[in-house]
Amino acid sequence: MLFVLAILLSLAASRAPAQSTRPFLTGVDANYSLDMEKRGKTWSTGGKPGDLFAILKSAGVDTMRIRLWTGDDGANGLTYATEVARRSQAAGIKPYVVIFLSENWADMVKQPAPAIWKDLTPAAKLTAIEAYTERVAKHFADAKIDVDLFEIGNEIDFGLCGEFEEEWSHRVSIEYMRQTIWPKVLPMILAAEAGVKKARPNAKFILHLAQWNNPDYCIAFHQFMLAGGAQLDYAGLSYFPTAAAKPEERTLDFLKAQIDKITAAVHKPVILCESGYPTAANFPGQFAEWNKPVEGYTLDEPGQQKWIKDYFAAARNNPNIAGVFCWSPEWYDSEMWSAFSLFDGKGNARLGLGELKK
Repeated sequence: MLFVLAILLSLAASRAPAQSTRPFLTGVDANYSLDMEKRGKTWSTGGKPGDLFAILKSAGVDTMRIRLWTGDDGANGLTYATEVARRSQAAGIKPYVVIFLSENWADMVKQPAPAIWKDLTPAAKLTAIEAYTERVAKHFADAKIDVDLFEIGNEIDFGLCGEFEEEWSHRVSIEYMRQTIWPKVLPMILAAEAGVKKARPNAKFILHLAQWNNPDYCIAFHQFMLAGGAQLDYAGLSYFPTAAAKPEERTLDFLKAQIDKITAAVHKPVILCESGYPTAANFPGQFAEWNKPVEGYTLDEPGQQKWIKDYFAAARNNPNIAGVFCWSPEWYDSEMWSAFSLFDGKGNARLGLGELKK
């Protein structure tokens, strides 16, 4: 009887959502910082200028999401990303690295392969990916930068590294993606993880999707990758509630319901890799439509402050959430993102920055 009870308890434990062994991650993605410094931009708290990384650390940030594009030089290349990671670590903020497997922006609406891999055979591309990720992980270790958490791709809902579905009707068909696209994505994830683990055997991995409001899709994707042997320690999600067309999908209660559904099915904790709330209703650029207010939160600085306070509190109180990251809180000198920044147009800290601490 005791033997049977032990088996039943073991099965129950294996089906329970896995909780992170890490402390809750309070993070930012502040990769524009070094370029902004070169342009003479500064950041201040209480009217006093200071080092951005020290300001973020004092505000409660403990983890930095580092954007890495292929190639050593140029925007977000290995040299630049290494310096962001070095500055973060020196300030007491632990870096984690997002390996885009692209030489430029890759996200929900595009996943271009680097030019040097574009014409390779599938087998040759896998070899190149594994060699590249091993080199990346070894590079950070050799530089004495402690990175043990890696995100493979960025918002890889519809593809990765050149294997990408363009037709929306196909994208939203889980069966089509399961039959046509995900079988091409899985080997690249396996190769990328294998390369990292050659240099960092104890590495942890995030797979990051943008569709926080489509849990069935997220579940199907992660279950496919897990069944194929991918290591998935955290299910990553982007979360920008003011982008949602339906008012009911903008609430924190709705977010909790989606995350609880995902973790119950996938048995992995969620990290919210990107998030933000604007301080204005009108701003130009590609994010101009991300201006739909969440009920109870105004589109101004006090509204942003209140939302950040409630968002982080809700996340920390949910055992299925392992961390939250604000996307580009430092980037105040771009019209298309300045409303989401946690610093105003002169680099002065907004009220929301003070709500990141526990």
